[in-house]
Amino acid sequence: MGTVQLDVNDDRLTRQAHQALTASRAVGRPWYEPPSFEETVVDWRHEDQAEPKEIWVAEHDGEVTGLAMLYLPMEDNTWLAWCDLHVHPEHRRRGHGSALMDRVVERAKDARRTSLVTEFMVPVDEPEHGYRRFVERHGYTLSNTEVVRHLDLPVPDSQLQHLDSASRPRWAGDYRLETYVNGVPEALQPSLCEVMNQLIVDAPTGEIEYEPESMSPGRYREHLGVERQMARTRLTTVALGAAGEVVGYSDLVLPAGAPTTVFQWGTYVHREHRGRRLGMAIKVENLRRLQADHPERRRVVTGNDGTNSWMVSINEALGFHVVELSPAYQRKLD
Repeated sequence: MGTVQLDVNDDRLTRQAHQALTASRAVGRPWYEPPSFEETVVDWRHEDQAEPKEIWVAEHDGEVTGLAMLYLPMEDNTWLAWCDLHVHPEHRRRGHGSALMDRVVERAKDARRTSLVTEFMVPVDEPEHGYRRFVERHGYTLSNTEVVRHLDLPVPDSQLQHLDSASRPRWAGDYRLETYVNGVPEALQPSLCEVMNQLIVDAPTGEIEYEPESMSPGRYREHLGVERQMARTRLTTVALGAAGEVVGYSDLVLPAGAPTTVFQWGTYVHREHRGRRLGMAIKVENLRRLQADHPERRRVVTGNDGTNSWMVSINEALGFHVVELSPAYQRKLD
């Protein structure tokens, strides 16, 4: 048994790693739709200079049994590293996960990181789940927990109209909403990036401390280019202030390999523009565009810290229901 860094240009091993990843994520989650190999390999082969990644695999008799993806931000939060570790269910409890964990801890230390964070999905009613026990044995402590919710589609037009009518008097006349497919125009990108960079600071994150991110228009366009190669679709609704600047946004992402699933990425309203029901407004508008353009999609998946009462209340009003938990664990590195 050993661990090696994955050569992402080796189609055979990369396909095996993808199979281990999707098999691991599917355990106990009948609703899970795996990403296609084609879109996954585009992501794995992309070299993001602002957040390089290393993919380490465990092997047995020439077969990939598990993998760990290590992310190392270089432009912000440079004391942190993130890892996402998976072992194929047919190869668990044989030391592969521990070998991979030891490897990413070693690599995070080599990169002079002082904290390593990992997240995973567990059932709501299993506080002693095996994934929790595994990371705790490896020195991790629970930092915060996101509640993962699903929204069944389509949401009735009457419900969206009711929520729109309740929020519109609070913002109409001072703001306008616009929706874009696969990225906002370049003129809006600087103010959008400024808003996006604040999300990680304002969202509840428990014991994990973050500084603002450093998304730039150039890096934003780079990400859009990768998404196009992955055949993903991104729907972005923005709230624009009096000067035409972005003051709030909401992103929905439609993966090509998961044909009925939509992922709710960031939703954020700048702190200076809160109290006007803009959060509800941009989410309703984005859902309307989603349902008009993509009636084949059956669910939206989102996650929020349980203490984020503002966003939780919006999601519950839209009809999101609790499905699972995503705890974040942190290990302090010597």
